[in-house]
Amino acid sequence: MFRVRALSPCLLAVAAAFVVVPSAQAHETVPPDWCLDSKREAEIVGKFEFDGGELREVAAKCGIVEKDDWLTASATLAAYCKIVAPLKDAVPFVFAPDSYAGKGHHTEYRLDDGATGVCAVCPPPPAR
Repeated sequence: MFRVRALSPCLLAVAAAFVVVPSAQAHETVPPDWCLDSKREAEIVGKFEFDGGELREVAAKCGIVEKDDWLTASATLAAYCKIVAPLKDAVPFVFAPDSYAGKGHHTEYRLDDGATGVCAVCPPPPAR
């Protein structure tokens, strides 16, 4: 099975901030209005810290083959988050490595770089 390592409380606080405002450097992998309602706060439902081998293994098991490593990693992490919270539409937020979110992510990021981040869901609006 794949390792899901615990993140420090500090990193979780940073993660929560990124869940509300995704990085503008990389492609938006989350809809722009995702969980922006002031009465809803994103909930972290899983964490991941894949090394390159683990990321390739998940991609292979999910049958994911894309044009470049960044697209492969993004599709793989999206599939992984759907497995972590299948009924909640979880989405991935990647915090490391820097090559994943950098300006030249399609040419600089390699699957061997791995990926660290969280899977988050946006709870439904409160009942009125």
